[in-house]
Amino acid sequence: MSNNMPKPTDVDNSVVDDLAPLPQFNLGDMQPVVNEAQRVAAESAVSGRRAVSRGTMFMAFYLWLLSGAGILSWIAQRTQFFPGDMSITARLQKYHHPWLRRFFYTVSEIGFAKYAVPETLIASGIFWALRFRLEAFFILLTSSSTLLNQIVKRLIKRPRPTGELITVVKVINEPSFPSGHVMWYLNFYGLLIYLLATNWRSGRIRNTLISVFTFLIGIIGPSRVYLGAHWPSDVMAGYVYGGLWFGGVMALYLRAKSWLHPETGKAPEVVKPLQQPGSEQDDAIKID
Repeated sequence: MSNNMPKPTDVDNSVVDDLAPLPQFNLGDMQPVVNEAQRVAAESAVSGRRAVSRGTMFMAFYLWLLSGAGILSWIAQRTQFFPGDMSITARLQKYHHPWLRRFFYTVSEIGFAKYAVPETLIASGIFWALRFRLEAFFILLTSSSTLLNQIVKRLIKRPRPTGELITVVKVINEPSFPSGHVMWYLNFYGLLIYLLATNWRSGRIRNTLISVFTFLIGIIGPSRVYLGAHWPSDVMAGYVYGGLWFGGVMALYLRAKSWLHPETGKAPEVVKPLQQPGSEQDDAIKID
């Protein structure tokens, strides 16, 4: 690599200490709110069979977009940089606005375990309270993407960016390829998007949440590069590997969903408690 490449000015590490922790909430007695939320969720939900149909089309399109993980890994093992790694990072890090630095830091911070674990448990609890029991289980299952991430990291053993090459705001002592943050965001928020898009009709709350979660998935990659935690190629690999894992989880989800909501006949009585609200309409149609 040429020694003439300019080194970005260091980001002020004091931002790590200055940022206030995310607020804590005391929910108290929320039963009336939960009851109302269940009613609204049941009224706006599509049928289980319809959710399976919409989800299958979504999966077919999504899996068609995913390819190249093996090639990316092979290159990452044999070269220090991908084309564009240094130039993209330098171009992104030249913007030193305090608000931008704080924004990217906050976006990345919520992906660490101290926030990601409560987020996952809360989201799963909400779906369980709304009587979407299968969906609540699969929300917990999204955390399994960290298993694939750790396996690939140990196999590829690509080092993190260093302060001699770019600005590094927070040093992380583990391999770099692929980005674990990107994989978790894609699986956790991607599943929430998937569930909202396939289980509920279009509406203001649904569409707003889908927009917010889509934005988080899209912005986490640049935030990791801006903070010097990953190279752009690590981020790209995170999206690919995260997408492959997401596809496998969704295939399993659709299999379970179709068993709970069969196209013909009825689901076994023992699994009826796992069916989503509105399934009674499916059974009534079959009887008619």
